[in-house]
Amino acid sequence: MIIDKDNVAEYVHARHLLDVPPDSDYSVDPLGGGFLNTVLRISCGGRSVIIKQALDALRLFPDLKVTTDRIVFEHRALLKLNELFPGQTIPSVLHFNDEHRILVMGDLGQTPLLETMLTDGQVDPVTAERLGAFAAELHQRTYDDDALRDQFDNGAMQQLRLQYCFYFVTEPALLEVAQRLGQTFTEEKRVLLHGDFWTASVMALDTGIQIFDLEFAYYGHPAQDIGFMMAHYLLHAYNTPRLAGAVFDATGRLWNTYVAG
Repeated sequence: MIIDKDNVAEYVHARHLLDVPPDSDYSVDPLGGGFLNTVLRISCGGRSVIIKQALDALRLFPDLKVTTDRIVFEHRALLKLNELFPGQTIPSVLHFNDEHRILVMGDLGQTPLLETMLTDGQVDPVTAERLGAFAAELHQRTYDDDALRDQFDNGAMQQLRLQYCFYFVTEPALLEVAQRLGQTFTEEKRVLLHGDFWTASVMALDTGIQIFDLEFAYYGHPAQDIGFMMAHYLLHAYNTPRLAGAVFDATGRLWNTYVAG
């Protein structure tokens, strides 16, 4: 079964995932699923849910197959992080269909992504501190846990991450450093990682942060999470020099909050 905008309302209604009358009108809005997933928001009667289906090939490169097991790891990660961070920080799990690799989650709302806010010149130091505190707590509370190490052996997605983020480098000296980092991140399994911890996996509110998109969740080296987030912050200093001072300050706050634990 392949979910699309024409059949998703029927799927949601048949499983009572929105508590609305049977003859209700649904609206369906596609969300950014990248190259790997179908992601839709289904709304009706003032309620909404997010439905995500893992595809087995990249949209732009259909011959390149990618494991759909990633949504199994995302499901596990959502359950674990909701246990660690109860409240509104992580999407709730409403339904999981292992056979068709479909995950239905609570809707965190339509707050702009942190990446969009930074691109628009909104650099909030408090948000950076909250990110550092979140990562520190996640890593501390999952440190050296054999059960989690077994549950989150998401090696296929880690290799995909390394291939496109660490080994896709043309400058020889930089490639050597990247490969050493990649080896460290693959071999050292210390904490539960978000795995794709960057500014487009976060929404920032006045009251806190919301974290999502956990299909790269992996038991690995903590530097991968915190370094990935800091690198994406620093890219905004490079791309928009007038923001450099604010970005450097926010990145420093993120790091200092993280190491303070």
